[in-house]
Amino acid sequence: MNSTPLKPLFVGSDANLVETLISSMKSLGYAVRPLSVSTEEELYDQLKNSKPDLIIVSPDRLAFPLSTITQSIEKAGRRIPLIVLLDAPPPDTSTYLEEGVEDVVATNNRAHFQHVIRRTANAVFTWRKLKETEASLLEAEKRCHTLLESSKDAIAYISGGMHVFANKSYLQSFGFADLDEIQGIPLLDLVTRGDREKIKTFMRDYERNTQSGQSLHAKLMTFDGQEFDAELDFSPAIVDGESCTQIIVRPQENAQEYEERINYLSQRDLLTGLYNRQYFIDKLKETTLNAARGKQNGALLQISLDRFNQLTETFGISGGDLIQADFGKLLKDFLSEDDIACRFEKNKFMVLSHVWEQDELQKMMDTFVESSSAHLYEIDGRSVSTTISIGAAIIDENSPEPDELIIRAERASKKAFSAGGGRAFIYLPREGEMTQKQLDEAWGKRLISAIEEGRLRLLFQPIVSLQGEPGHQYNVFMRMLDERGQPVAAREFMPSAERTGTAKILDRWVISKAINELTKQVPQDKQLKLFIKLTAGTLQDPQILPWLAEEIKKNRLSGDHLIFEIKTDTAVNYLRQTREFLNGIHQLRSHLVLDGFGSVANPFQLLKQVPAEFIKLDASLMDNLADNPENQETIQNITEKTHAEGRLVIAQKVEKPSDMSLLWGMSVNYVQGNFLQIPSEKLDYDFSVIS
Repeated sequence: MNSTPLKPLFVGSDANLVETLISSMKSLGYAVRPLSVSTEEELYDQLKNSKPDLIIVSPDRLAFPLSTITQSIEKAGRRIPLIVLLDAPPPDTSTYLEEGVEDVVATNNRAHFQHVIRRTANAVFTWRKLKETEASLLEAEKRCHTLLESSKDAIAYISGGMHVFANKSYLQSFGFADLDEIQGIPLLDLVTRGDREKIKTFMRDYERNTQSGQSLHAKLMTFDGQEFDAELDFSPAIVDGESCTQIIVRPQENAQEYEERINYLSQRDLLTGLYNRQYFIDKLKETTLNAARGKQNGALLQISLDRFNQLTETFGISGGDLIQADFGKLLKDFLSEDDIACRFEKNKFMVLSHVWEQDELQKMMDTFVESSSAHLYEIDGRSVSTTISIGAAIIDENSPEPDELIIRAERASKKAFSAGGGRAFIYLPREGEMTQKQLDEAWGKRLISAIEEGRLRLLFQPIVSLQGEPGHQYNVFMRMLDERGQPVAAREFMPSAERTGTAKILDRWVISKAINELTKQVPQDKQLKLFIKLTAGTLQDPQILPWLAEEIKKNRLSGDHLIFEIKTDTAVNYLRQTREFLNGIHQLRSHLVLDGFGSVANPFQLLKQVPAEFIKLDASLMDNLADNPENQETIQNITEKTHAEGRLVIAQKVEKPSDMSLLWGMSVNYVQGNFLQIPSEKLDYDFSVIS
């Protein structure tokens, strides 16, 4: 016999009937602990403060409707089965069952009543045990997760060939920053091409005969393509209730060598093999500090390839990458071991040189200008050359902060380029000259004044569908007017705005004004969408998403009228913040554009990490498009891959009729540029012209 306690709650039943029912339940072996109520207030109080196992109700004797009971159960947050007793049940009880009733029983049918009680009680107790087991499992999973994260072994879980989880050691081994970057990436993407078929065959056999203790030797590669040998141990596992495979990666090298390799990868630029920007900035700060203490002087050099834009027009972005990689090797071979070189951005390189005395520094730079100008770059069977421009800033006890040093070196490099290129200049500050920090602060004050005095304007440029899709879409620009009412180009103040943090204030101003414009226009134009550019400062602002949500709500606007644009290099440098922003705007029904697509290495790897709905082609791809088959091929490849992933392509800087026909033939989705319309303060483009 079952001796489990049973706590029924009787609603609306008279005392004699309750005693009879209790007797029937006791005869089943239950230790009955009855509760009884007759009013709505008593019902809710018992549901909230007690924990009845089931409810038995006699609707014929109730002073309130049956629906009140089901609503009270839901309000109290309980899951309690409801059994209805009727003196004369109808032939069809489906109406009661649809209201959430467990079963309907005739008052005088004791055998049926006992059967329903036994079945319902067993279901209740089984459900509670299930919940307890799930809670215990959750606790166990938390403990396992903690152990995994603290493990020095590189461990991952694979389902359907894709990563579903990886611990910190695994992420570090392959050069990923966090779990979001690797989820959904195939295991085969981390295997060298020569070993992929071996892994495929092994995984197929493993799925047919799943068992622990199986291992395989393979050559793997990191996110940036560095290869290493490893032993892979396979065993079955379960993650989030789904069967999968646990893999432990054991590199075939000693711990010290492995750690040194990981550290090396974290410091290097993928394209050139030189140091990366972050490592270089850290070393620049260290050198500046040592110079201020009188310990170590030096020089900061900025080097630019003079004809780089022209060469990329001729040979495309891939050709430009080959030139940069070749130049990186040339630079590394020229410098001494004490010097540090990095690819700072696109075709700009930076060097921390131990040579700092003016005459010696000038001689060294002139020598490199001469030797690099004579170097030939081999591209597609053709030999090309280019000069370089070098600017230098001396680092000594009197030097300003690192940001100002970078700006000084850049000014000297621009001076060399303006003089015809193939030259090198040292920046020599004039007496009383403002530092860049002071100039930035001055621009910051001017921009704030422009906001307060109403000297900022919104401009709109249409984004038009080439494939006949409906919609009225505009890119939003900001124009500043100076104190005399004359326009100021954004390129003059935006770098200062970003350095001082004023840019995120400007971003909010643009968003706020764009939302106001949408609020006025959308009632007459439901298809209107505005594309808004955002800076890195806004991505790093933890309050931007709550503020944006409040602005949309306050103006009673649907978020799908707003589409935000982020530069690809900004997304690369602030990957975590970009992903968080994308997740946030998706909750608001807004979308994202990756702008300048094709300007960074492995752009589709970025698209995996930041699955934006749109990509906007880098403007350089449009330079002289009709006469540049390399760029045409690049655009075609990008468009095909983007469409295969279900995303849309926008071409900017469309200036000629021939560009339109070429882009249409490549199946590009949208175009934008002065050929269609220059930016205007009015939303007045006739979209029917193209359609």
